[in-house]
Amino acid sequence: MIKKLLLILATLILLLIAGLSVNQYIKKTQDLNDLESLGTAVETSAGTMQVHRFGEGEPLVFLSGLGTTSPYHDFKSLWGSLQDEYEIIIIERPGYGYNQTSSSDKSIDTVVTGYQEALKSMDRLENLTLVAHSMAGLEALYWAQTKPAQIKQIIALDPSIPEITLNHTDLPNLIERNMQFMLGFTGLARFMDDDDLEEALPIITFNHFSDDEISDIKALFFANFFNRNIVREINALKDNANTVDDLDKPIDIPILVFLSKENLAENKDTQAVFESYFAGFNTGELHILDTHHYVHHEKASSITDAINQFGS
Repeated sequence: MIKKLLLILATLILLLIAGLSVNQYIKKTQDLNDLESLGTAVETSAGTMQVHRFGEGEPLVFLSGLGTTSPYHDFKSLWGSLQDEYEIIIIERPGYGYNQTSSSDKSIDTVVTGYQEALKSMDRLENLTLVAHSMAGLEALYWAQTKPAQIKQIIALDPSIPEITLNHTDLPNLIERNMQFMLGFTGLARFMDDDDLEEALPIITFNHFSDDEISDIKALFFANFFNRNIVREINALKDNANTVDDLDKPIDIPILVFLSKENLAENKDTQAVFESYFAGFNTGELHILDTHHYVHHEKASSITDAINQFGS
C-alpha cells in the first residue's frame, strides 16, 4: 500500500513539474515574442550573440558579468552618458538578454573568440576599450593576453581575477545549481515576492528606466533565469581562471579598476590580492567605491568621469 502511494505521489510530482515546465516554455516564448529586440543578432562559433551598437567615436565594448539579465539595460547608466563621445558596443552572450541559449562550450577561449567574430563582422576589431564587469574581467584579461594588438585599454568593474576566483569565490554547489536551474526551468521563479525579486534583480530599484523598460527587464529575467548557459559558465569558471593564470599578465595594457566595498568586506584578504595583482600593470588606476557589486548602478557618474580622464 505504501509503495503504491509513493508511486502515485511521484507520478503527481512529475506531472506537476511537466505542467509547470510547459507553462514556463509558453510564457517564455510569448514574452520574448512580445519584446522588440533592440540589437542585431550575430552568428558566431560560440552561438548567437546580440550586439547593440550606437554613438560615434572610439569603441567602448561592454561585457557583462555572470547571470546579468539584460546587459543592454544593465549598462544603461554608463552608456547613457558616454554615447555622445564614444561608439557604444554591447555584446550579449548566448542565454543573456534577447538571445536563446547555445550548446557551445563555455571555455574562455570559445567565448572570447565569439566576441571577436561578432566585432569582426562589423569591421570593429582594433583600438578597443573593453568595459568588463565581474566574470567578464577574466575574459578581458584573456583577450588582452592573447590579442593585445586589438586592445587599447580595459575598464574593469568589480572584476574577477584569477586568484580571487580560485581561492576567494564560493560558487553554488551541484545541488544549489540544480535547484536554481529548476526554479527557472519550471517557471517557479515567477512566483517570488517583490522583495526577493528586487534582491535578485537590483537594477529595477534604480531610476534609470521607464515602466515599459522595467516590464521588459522582468520578462527577460524570468525567461533567462539561471538557464543552462549560466550553469555551464559556473561549471567552467575555475578552469577559465586557471587558463588566465597560466598566461603572462597583460601588463602593457592600461587598466582602470573599480572595486566595490561590499565585495572587499566579505574577505579581509581580497583588497590586498587585488592591489597586488593590478600593481603589476605599467599603467593602471584602482578606485574603491562605496557600493555593491554592480558598481555602475550607483556610481555611474564617478565612473564616467574617470573613464573620460583615463582615456584622454
